[in-house]
Amino acid sequence: MKVFEWIPNKSIGDLVFNMTREEARKAMGNAVYAPWFNGRSDFYDEYSIRLDYDENGLLEAVEFLGMEKGFFEVWYNGKLIYPKYEKHFFNIFDKSKFTPDETASSSYQCNELNIAVIWSKDDGPACMVGREHYWDEADEIIKEHSLLCDLSFKLKPGMTREETREILKEKSDKLMVRGRDDIYSRYLLVEFDENDRMESTKFDFDNM
Repeated sequence: MKVFEWIPNKSIGDLVFNMTREEARKAMGNAVYAPWFNGRSDFYDEYSIRLDYDENGLLEAVEFLGMEKGFFEVWYNGKLIYPKYEKHFFNIFDKSKFTPDETASSSYQCNELNIAVIWSKDDGPACMVGREHYWDEADEIIKEHSLLCDLSFKLKPGMTREETREILKEKSDKLMVRGRDDIYSRYLLVEFDENDRMESTKFDFDNM
């Protein structure tokens, strides 16, 4: 069994947020490569734990994916918080500081502590802890992606590049060009033909 002492926004066990991937692997041992987030994750099957890294290869979050006894324990201020069930968890933490996820029951997020927990009957429980501002940044990304989705409905095949950029000008500061294609916020991919006419759009570019 591996025991993790969680210090909110700072560290989880031997893992210190913003450490490099090499440093994290040295602390945790050999990892299984995970293709999520464009290859920016390591998975430790023996603990059912996933480590996520940002675009610079720095540790930004750790997710615990199971409650099997003997795999791991997470402690906070001398108290076991995971694996534990919802009632026990909120005997330790102030539930009013957690925001419920409207899309899933028994799912909560606290931006102050940068922790999210879920007790799912279908998929099982999970707990994710992140570095400082992790969930604030994640919420901003979700808003940004939602805006791009709304704007993308205005794009039509055959439009010129200039016409598409005019529609998406609100996100022009997040524009990258790759070959003939435009990429906004590493999320929306707008594809053009050899005549600079739009062909199609694709979403979630960063995970392609």
